[in-house]
Amino acid sequence: MSRDSVPGDDVEFDPLNEDELAGLGLEPAPLPVLPLGDEPTRTTAPYLFPTERFRGEWHRHPIRLVKGLCLIAVYAGLLITLAVQRLKPEYTTRVVALLAVGALLLAAHRAAHWWFSRFVLTNRRLMLIEGVLTRRVAMMPLLRVTDMSYLQSPVGRLLDFGTFHLESAGWRGPLRRIADLPNPNELYLRIVEEMYEPAAVEARLGVSVAGAVQEALYGPPLVNYDGWLAVEVADEDGPVAVSPGRRFALYPARTYRVTITIAPFPAGGISEPLVVSGGVTDNRVRFEVEIDSDHAALRRTAAAVPAWHDRASSTEFTLGPFSEDDRLSGSPWLWVRVAQGRRTLQSIELEADLVPGDGERG
Repeated sequence: MSRDSVPGDDVEFDPLNEDELAGLGLEPAPLPVLPLGDEPTRTTAPYLFPTERFRGEWHRHPIRLVKGLCLIAVYAGLLITLAVQRLKPEYTTRVVALLAVGALLLAAHRAAHWWFSRFVLTNRRLMLIEGVLTRRVAMMPLLRVTDMSYLQSPVGRLLDFGTFHLESAGWRGPLRRIADLPNPNELYLRIVEEMYEPAAVEARLGVSVAGAVQEALYGPPLVNYDGWLAVEVADEDGPVAVSPGRRFALYPARTYRVTITIAPFPAGGISEPLVVSGGVTDNRVRFEVEIDSDHAALRRTAAAVPAWHDRASSTEFTLGPFSEDDRLSGSPWLWVRVAQGRRTLQSIELEADLVPGDGERG
């Protein structure tokens, strides 16, 4: 076994067949909210990109249509009354007919506008699609939502509709206030869950048992990345020299910082390519970084490092000072490992040469 191998790396799992999956006796959990639609409608589908996961779409509550039609009827009635009272009899019939036709056309347009308008939720954003002849599409990324609330009037509580208020730092747009949305409590929980517990949403979507079991065995799908993994070692006085053989002097009495950087370019120190392909594409990639060692005192628990395709991100681990209880001896090894979804993708191996004393310079 090589130094950077992990117990269990050589174990392979065969995919489970349908009979084996059926024998597991797994049943879908009950839905705490209204079921999600399977597919987006033709109105919504053109505005979704391929890697975006559709969560649902909703019409405004019918009360919005009723209010619009009532307003049109009131104005039409007032105009017809004025026409009957003020116009000459020979013009009254024609004007009243024109007003009635205009009111009907306006009512038809209002009904079509209500029908084609959609409030859409995906795993990335909120969208509001409106318009018949002129289409307007507004969106807000879920990551930009800093606060969300909804308000129900007494009538709204009776008929189950409400008005949503969304807050986002530096964001201005039509999604700040969305009136007359149906089932506001369930919709509020749906959005909050998507923001903070997306895994729970996936579990509720009716994903096949086979897919769920395979993900439990192999981890979630990988996210593509093309960049570099870099490791730098420093102590209280600054960077520590690392030889071409990747060895450095370790004074047990000193404190060391191991900085691990993931970037689209070589970031200094010891760098190795970090390439993930064949997975899904996303703007943000989540890695787990840890330090393993043949000495327990040098091991550090994995830390999450979010990475982007256009800028560097890093994390830092502290080592030392070490005491006699840490039992350092010989030439300890350190493995800096980067994983994604429980799968190790890259590692950099360092060897420490223990040096007695406190390592004071000068």
